[in-house]
Amino acid sequence: MSTQIVPDTTSVEIAQKSFIKDLSAGAAKTEHFLQDAGHSLVEGLAATREAISESSCNAANATHDYVRANPWKIVGIAAALGMFIGAVIRRR
Repeated sequence: MSTQIVPDTTSVEIAQKSFIKDLSAGAAKTEHFLQDAGHSLVEGLAATREAISESSCNAANATHDYVRANPWKIVGIAAALGMFIGAVIRRR
């Protein structure tokens, strides 16, 4: 006597459809999460770029004002730096 196990094809099809539906929903949630993460990253980079640009501009303006106020100090510093670099190069 042999017994045959006959699978119920309707329950298998229902399980497949349910699995595909769940997989699609998971993919949609993942895509939405990645888009949100991408937008947050772009916004953060834009803010950082703006802060660096502003800081650089302020530093350049401060340097310009200092050089205008103390031109002979800057000439002396440049001459000393040139002599130091020349001495280093000469030794090699």
